[in-house]
Amino acid sequence: MDTVLILLKIDLGITHNLRDAYFIKLIEGSIKEINKRGIKLDLNDSGDAMLVADYAAWTYRKRQEDAPLANNIQQRLRNRIIEERIAKQDALPEV
Repeated sequence: MDTVLILLKIDLGITHNLRDAYFIKLIEGSIKEINKRGIKLDLNDSGDAMLVADYAAWTYRKRQEDAPLANNIQQRLRNRIIEERIAKQDALPEV
């Protein structure tokens, strides 16, 4: 979680710790939103950490401007959903 917090703050250009409690809740909410899409995250994986940080940054910015989810984030989410489905199929026993 600390790595994601650092990545988020770098993305937003924030160097102080005054909003850390808010950012941590934002990250937790982002993780829940991503999990609802059927994606199991591993925050020790750099790709997953970046995905959560990017999603949280988009959520933070969305408060002030009504911007759609960035195409690159949408594509990464789609790719992860496909990976999850493939992993589930590979885990099924052969009949």
